[in-house]
Amino acid sequence: MERREFLTQTCGLGACACSAILLSEQKATAAEESKGKNTQEKLGEDIHKELGRLRWWSGHARNQIAKLMELLQTHMDEKTRIEIMEQLGRNCAKSLGWAERYRGNVEGFFQHMNNHNGETLTYDKEKGIITIVTRERDCDCRLVDSKKTPPYYCYCSAGWQKYTYEMILGKSVDVKIKESVLFGQPRCVFEVTIGDDLPT
Repeated sequence: MERREFLTQTCGLGACACSAILLSEQKATAAEESKGKNTQEKLGEDIHKELGRLRWWSGHARNQIAKLMELLQTHMDEKTRIEIMEQLGRNCAKSLGWAERYRGNVEGFFQHMNNHNGETLTYDKEKGIITIVTRERDCDCRLVDSKKTPPYYCYCSAGWQKYTYEMILGKSVDVKIKESVLFGQPRCVFEVTIGDDLPT
């Protein structure tokens, strides 16, 4: 059978239609793969640009917070500044919700903070004192530039500790900053003194 005759007969049997469908599918697949590749490349570019923007905004936010702290230091008395920072720390602790999960379980919270932040916590029950020692590191707060942010920003951390331990223990607490990265030390140390039961 001649080639022309074979093609004529097979086309009559629908082979040409099948070939056309096969070729169309191959073209469509190639087009989709190309489109998918272009989409992935575009997505990668978009992610890279967004990461660049986030890095810029992160640095900008730290600079702005440092400037705000500087302005507050210039225009506001120390007592009011400390009260504001402690309230800010309380709000941070409340928004995290960790203290509520460990209410009545201070040892469980110690374990959580050791696992989460690498902190060492000791509890002298006779004296009613909890000591929190961080590992040696830069300030843990991502809003802080330790080279620019004024040291009194640490009272935000004091407020965080106050809210947290009052919530867990159901008692009033007093917090002292014993060491701090913003004070020039390589780590932070807080001393929590436990007081009376909080009103229910």
